[in-house]
Amino acid sequence: MRPRPALLAPVAILFALFLASPALADSGGGVAAPIGPLDADGGARYGMPVPVPESTRRARRRRAARLRRRLAPRPVIPAGEHVFPVDGPYGLGGDDARFGAPRGDHTHQGHDISAARGTPVVAPYAGVISWVRYQRAGAGHYVVLDADDHRDYVFMHLRRGSIPVAEGQRVLAGDQLGEVGNTGRSFGPHLHFEVWVGGWYAKGGEPVDPLPLLQAWATR
Repeated sequence: MRPRPALLAPVAILFALFLASPALADSGGGVAAPIGPLDADGGARYGMPVPVPESTRRARRRRAARLRRRLAPRPVIPAGEHVFPVDGPYGLGGDDARFGAPRGDHTHQGHDISAARGTPVVAPYAGVISWVRYQRAGAGHYVVLDADDHRDYVFMHLRRGSIPVAEGQRVLAGDQLGEVGNTGRSFGPHLHFEVWVGGWYAKGGEPVDPLPLLQAWATR
């Protein structure tokens, strides 16, 4: 006996709905294949899964790790205490990294602290952020801290997008100011660190050699 058309129609509809079920397109943990218009990031909205490229997965892991570092609780530094400005493995370099080293038409006004790109840069002393700027042909992304010890601390070549502070914001010693980067006129990841007395580029202000401070803070 032949099946009745009235019974075939509901079965066909159920079968079509089963094929279109999102569960089929959600297996494999990938991005949907391009059946229909693409999303803003190039991923498709519908279809069979496509594996996420390894480079994309690595980028997501790096972003997650940076977020965890920013959100991780930090120890409270007692008032008046200093901390080292790089929160991770670092090197103080040789003579070329030091204050006063020749730099073409000027002398080096800070000390270059070598560290891996992405290493957190923290406030060595409590104070107020006085500058957050970008200089393409020089300092790159940089922050100036007007500290409670009446000195200005300058942090240059910070990684793009890593600065969580704003001008006028008060920070405590150990608060993150950015990450070691290679922005501006820089030849490899490092933190250019300056110490000023009398105000940063203020009348009567001048830079001083940061190395004695860095060496003292490194022993804590």
